[in-house]
Amino acid sequence: MAIYRDIYNIEKISKGPYDIWKINERLEATMYLVCGSEKACLIDTAYGLTDLKELTAELTGLPVSVINTHGHIDHVFGNRWFEHAMIHPADQALYQEAVDGFEKLVSRDWVREAYGQYLRDLDLSTVRFPVADSIREGHVIDLGEKRLEVIEVPGHTAGSIMLVDRDEKLCFAGDAIIEHLWLFLKESLPPEICRDSMRRAVQILKEAGVERIYHGHCAYSPLMIPDTDVMLWGMDRVCAGTACGQPFENMLGNGAEYTFGQWSVLCRS
Repeated sequence: MAIYRDIYNIEKISKGPYDIWKINERLEATMYLVCGSEKACLIDTAYGLTDLKELTAELTGLPVSVINTHGHIDHVFGNRWFEHAMIHPADQALYQEAVDGFEKLVSRDWVREAYGQYLRDLDLSTVRFPVADSIREGHVIDLGEKRLEVIEVPGHTAGSIMLVDRDEKLCFAGDAIIEHLWLFLKESLPPEICRDSMRRAVQILKEAGVERIYHGHCAYSPLMIPDTDVMLWGMDRVCAGTACGQPFENMLGNGAEYTFGQWSVLCRS
């Protein structure tokens, strides 16, 4: 059952004894609040249009830490509401670029038009982003009777990670495993590297018995493990040069979009 709070659509997705909340921000970016017996972890912080510390406090009384699956603005701008965050070292520069560009971005006309009501009372002199500590594969986040394992999945960005909850048989994949995978950005890695890291990550998920994959954008329902077989088959065709792509262009770039069933990948020309 969904809960609505201002611009947030919140849904409990856990089946076990500890709460896991899926939080869609204005139906554009998705965060996950994972609770253990002692701590909670907010996976990604979207655009952070309203006070996320206040929002998470409504859902749990536990202390909340932040983990970013990668460094893009729609996953890290909400970090400003918290004192600490963690991100893969390969995305530290991307995170810093986002932080440094915050003031310029929120001053742009299109941002003011789209999000003006949430920026009306913003005092830039009070905005403080935390320095993000490094996190990488091998790290296990212990929340007290709840553990999240970090898996590296370079592709969408060099420092993309996902987090695996073996007890709940699910993972939080950010933008690394998603219906519409973006590989055309300047910080994206070649399709061959992305395919290989995805194949390795999927094998880890299969061995762990993971059933549900939650990603970072409008995850109305989770991806299932069989969906990844279609993704990898498509990536093989893209890498082999046998897939037929359609030209695309958006505000961030252009290239070719390859579609396989319900899944697509956008690559540089």
